[in-house]
Amino acid sequence: MAKKQSFGDKTSKQGAKKGTHVKLVRALKTDKGSISFKKEMVTIPEGSNPESFLKEKLSK
Repeated sequence: MAKKQSFGDKTSKQGAKKGTHVKLVRALKTDKGSISFKKEMVTIPEGSNPESFLKEKLSK
């Protein structure tokens, strides 16, 4: 017989993935003068402030 698996059991198996995920949307002006948007998912490390982490990432 198969073992019954709960939602808590499924999420505990993914223990290596820690941190917060944030969707970062950037507005870019193209050569034609229109605006395009670039979307990316950024992982904020555990214990880090999301606002300061994104400022550091964008300043590079």
